Amino acid sequence: MAGFVTCVTPAFQRKGPSLAAVLGGPKTSSKGPPLPAQESALVGVVALNLLFLPWALGAMHVWSQLVSLGLSAAGLLVALLPRKGIDPAVRPWARLVRFPVFWAGLLTLAYIAVQGLNPAWRYVADPKSWWLVPLPHNPLLPSGVDAPYARSNSWRAMVIFGSAWMLACSVWSGFLRRQSYRLLFGAIAFGAALLALFGLVQQMSDADRIYWVYKVPEKAQFMASFIYRNHAGAYFNLLLALSAGMASWHWRRAQRRLEGPGGAVAFGFATALIGTAVIFSASRMSIVLLVAFTLLAALEPAFRAIWEPARHRQRNSWIVVAVPAVCILGVALVSFEANSVWKRFAALVASPSATLGSRTVAREAAGEMLRDRWILGWGAGCFRYGFPLYQQHHPEIYLSGSGGRQYWEHAHDDLLEIPLELGAVGMIPVAAALGFVGLRLLAARFWRNPVSLCAASGCLLTLVHSWVDFVFQSPAILATWAVLLIGAIRWAELESAFDRRRVIP
Repeated sequence: MAGFVTCVTPAFQRKGPSLAAVLGGPKTSSKGPPLPAQESALVGVVALNLLFLPWALGAMHVWSQLVSLGLSAAGLLVALLPRKGIDPAVRPWARLVRFPVFWAGLLTLAYIAVQGLNPAWRYVADPKSWWLVPLPHNPLLPSGVDAPYARSNSWRAMVIFGSAWMLACSVWSGFLRRQSYRLLFGAIAFGAALLALFGLVQQMSDADRIYWVYKVPEKAQFMASFIYRNHAGAYFNLLLALSAGMASWHWRRAQRRLEGPGGAVAFGFATALIGTAVIFSASRMSIVLLVAFTLLAALEPAFRAIWEPARHRQRNSWIVVAVPAVCILGVALVSFEANSVWKRFAALVASPSATLGSRTVAREAAGEMLRDRWILGWGAGCFRYGFPLYQQHHPEIYLSGSGGRQYWEHAHDDLLEIPLELGAVGMIPVAAALGFVGLRLLAARFWRNPVSLCAASGCLLTLVHSWVDFVFQSPAILATWAVLLIGAIRWAELESAFDRRRVIP
């Protein structure tokens, strides 16, 4: 055991000799050298971007998406600046060009650009209605709709996807140490906890406007700074998973290194607060996924007892899971908002067809739309323009109760809408990127690390949520999801590298 490194935080230092002294190893600090200034700046830019997105009304408007694009471009520029004293094999440029997601994203953006440059229809409107006018175009190339940028078109979709892609590339190529991920994850987890607290205050004060200033069409649809409560629920679930993973990691770190549980307690409290916000969002699917994640987290110590040898098991590791879970369930039972939550679930149980019928029919109509242009797609960001052609054959989703027409901006199923817009050809690089991420996670054995396991689980639950809603149409969710996937891979790889050197980083 010589060489085993232990660091005791002064604020929580226990009496008696350190573990390193007992085991006969040197007493060495594991904090390591501080981050280089360039990497610190990159962490700051990426954190600022990810913190800005949810507070900017979920970045659902043009101005916030352009700000995020600028921050993403700045982050990638900082990440790729030359650094002295770094092995050429791990320099940012070298890492970026060997990153399959970089090339897959570049191909996807080029594909979307072709759709924008080769429109098959033009959007035309008057004060009362709008319609599409056919345009001459090359049918052998991907095509889209020539529509206003402020409304939605391929160029706006390119900005949203491009921002998330540049963020992922910045993190992969520029974060060379695990400390960078630790700082970033801590910032966005506590940022989500602060946003959750803000949302709870709004709910308790019965606010009818976001920030008590911005009026939304339907009061019941917003939560915290998100215009759509299902987006709020999905975002909070994603950050809840990350916060729970950080709490578990800090707890194990405290037990192995005789440190106090300050970090675990802080992240555990953040987890409980974020979970409370999920419940207050009254998003049914978000609450179902919250319960699923809580049950999986509660079973994690049992699985770990099976996977790990007895000498490596952490005693009382269930505490860091049980305390947030009890807090979440307790708030769900006693909060005054719980009644409205139960009413929404009661309505679903009492009449599933009435509650979910319109979305089921919309999914059927979207399937018909996909079958007609499944090879090249309808154009990124252009679902809303082609859907009325198929919606009109389904009166239950075409006409509202007052005799007017219903307008569907999204299919409420991203796993259908995104392939519908990009087509099979456009989905090839997307599928390749996701395949690379999955294989790399498995190669890193992510399930052995609580942060990687929870981050990957949160991303998987978000993917499940996208099956019944348009969660990836929110830039705040899409960008955070992309960064957490990359972070789950790199955290597991960097921690394994430290373990091989018998160092606890």
